[in-house]
Amino acid sequence: MDQILLRTGDRLRVRPIRATDAQALVALHARLSADTIYRRYFGARPRLSPADVDRFTRVSEDWRFALVAVREPAELVAVARYEGSAAGSTAEIAIVVDDAVQHQGIGRALFARLAEVARVRGLTALVADVLDGNEPMLRLLRSSGLPTRTARARRPHRHRRPHRLVPVQRRSRAGPVPHRRGSRRFAGAVPVTG
Repeated sequence: MDQILLRTGDRLRVRPIRATDAQALVALHARLSADTIYRRYFGARPRLSPADVDRFTRVSEDWRFALVAVREPAELVAVARYEGSAAGSTAEIAIVVDDAVQHQGIGRALFARLAEVARVRGLTALVADVLDGNEPMLRLLRSSGLPTRTARARRPHRHRRPHRLVPVQRRSRAGPVPHRRGSRRFAGAVPVTG
């Protein structure tokens, strides 16, 4: 069994998401702060629709994958996922961690496991769209050890951060621009969900 050992000494079980996680995923989302939801979905999303829950928990294609961190007995505290396309060699990632256990290395541990699964499944790059104001995710990506390239997305407050799973030439990073909350609305801006 794969586990994450937290600084507190607590252990979280790590496993692929299952269809039976639907209620636990809804409960996790209900515990997230408005800020965490905004950083994850680039907008307000007070609850997950039944279609979202079904899509997020039923992952059977090789180009889609999701891991969960579980506090026993069955409480989801984090989800890390990637989604690409059937013919593609890249996938977009997304990670969300329950506010109560953020800054304990859970996102970093799940990202490392997710990158390994992607590598084994033949993907060559993971890409993340990240809000400039999402410093925890930007730090996680910068410290991942994978070669990175930063590009400004079409929206001025977002970064598109490709993380290559095979060696590529490292390019300079553009510095972030300050994020101004509420300056734009972007429903559905992130195709990878979770």
